[in-house]
Amino acid sequence: MNKEEFVSVIESYLPENTADTVANWVLEKPLMLKIVNDRKTKLGDFRVNKIKGRPYTITINGGLNKFEFLITLVHEFAHLDVYEKYRRRVRPHGEEWKDIYRGLMIEYFELDVFPKKLAIVLLKHMRNPKASSHGDLNLVRALAVYDNKIEDGSVYLEDLREGDSFFINGKVLIKGDKRRTRYMCSELNGKKRYTVNALAKVFRN
Repeated sequence: MNKEEFVSVIESYLPENTADTVANWVLEKPLMLKIVNDRKTKLGDFRVNKIKGRPYTITINGGLNKFEFLITLVHEFAHLDVYEKYRRRVRPHGEEWKDIYRGLMIEYFELDVFPKKLAIVLLKHMRNPKASSHGDLNLVRALAVYDNKIEDGSVYLEDLREGDSFFINGKVLIKGDKRRTRYMCSELNGKKRYTVNALAKVFRN
């Protein structure tokens, strides 16, 4: 696939004026980029393959809004750069990855890609980026503004009161006390307990 063809495919997933830069990154590496159905456990990932000529694969959830798609792609591309430079000699989300991630993101700040309010939150996040952007609740809230998913009646768990019951993943749980970024929740019969992210989308019971 040449650059023009790649841009025509990828640009609908990305913010304006970013597809060309992303194409340069992807096409200069022995990389397979796959856009996949949304997964509950991750937004994207980077893998090393045993495929001749294409030893790297990055997958990104296709249902992400354009800003989250770009941020996730840069996150995973930083893993690729870390692997090429250090192989497995450093921690996956250690200081080496953080430095490379910040360096890759600079270009998009210089291009003024992000809306002002999102840019402020994202800049703060980049001071000490987490293993997942969903580990930063302020960033999750800022990105959610740009979701273009159909409203399904769900709410964030943090918006319920302690003691309220809710549906999630086929279970009815009761919201308990907060533990940093998660809530301790229990089944109605009290037999099992789960920690649930404060920004998990749930349905009131």
